[in-house]
Amino acid sequence: MKTKRLLSLCVLGLVLTTFVAAVSAAEFYGIVDSFGKKPRNAYLDVSVDTTVSSGPVDVSFNVYNAQGGQVGLFSLTTNGNGFVSTTSFANLFNLTGGQPMLIRARTPDSAVTSAATLYIDSLAAPMTIGLAPTRRRSDGGLLSEGTQFAIALGNFRSASLLIANVSGSDVAVDVFKGTRDADGFGIFTNPHLATNAIWKVNLTQNEALSNLVVHASGLVIVQAVINDGQTIQSFMVLPVQ
Repeated sequence: MKTKRLLSLCVLGLVLTTFVAAVSAAEFYGIVDSFGKKPRNAYLDVSVDTTVSSGPVDVSFNVYNAQGGQVGLFSLTTNGNGFVSTTSFANLFNLTGGQPMLIRARTPDSAVTSAATLYIDSLAAPMTIGLAPTRRRSDGGLLSEGTQFAIALGNFRSASLLIANVSGSDVAVDVFKGTRDADGFGIFTNPHLATNAIWKVNLTQNEALSNLVVHASGLVIVQAVINDGQTIQSFMVLPVQ
């Protein structure tokens, strides 16, 4: 009996250790789009807590085109203050010929704090988007990635939803107005969104002044884009907690 109890405790300790290691690294996703403007520059800044190492550390990056194909894989080293920017590697728009892309950044394990900021410079529409990590470091709970999101939209000249599949396999995605309905019966529906691919949903005036609900069969991230005729704003939509 004691042997079985000891074995169970060992297994539990292994599971907990594996869980902590799995959630200790921060992962960030962001969607880049020129929003119909001339693409000029796009880059991602990442910072990492300097207690993670006695010196500079590497941050890994992946870049995928709108269809989910990988067009960039590289790592960059932080400076002494824990900061790194993809500007030292390339203008991200050059990797896709100015077309939309999904960018992923992963910081080293055990970093106490980390952050990421996405900059998109399109002609007459520069914007800055703060990115949230995919999961909470404290308990591994979902933070920026999820399967259900709600967006409050008022009046707009034009608006879009950018939805990227970060689940690792194909997913089905619906956009509902008011409340969630049966899968496949959204006002917009995509039955097969490939891994790392982006689905751009161009909203109409019928969706103004509404509660919009995005539901996916697997993990996705969502960014909203709103054009008021003078400026274009984009922000991450956090999933229902």
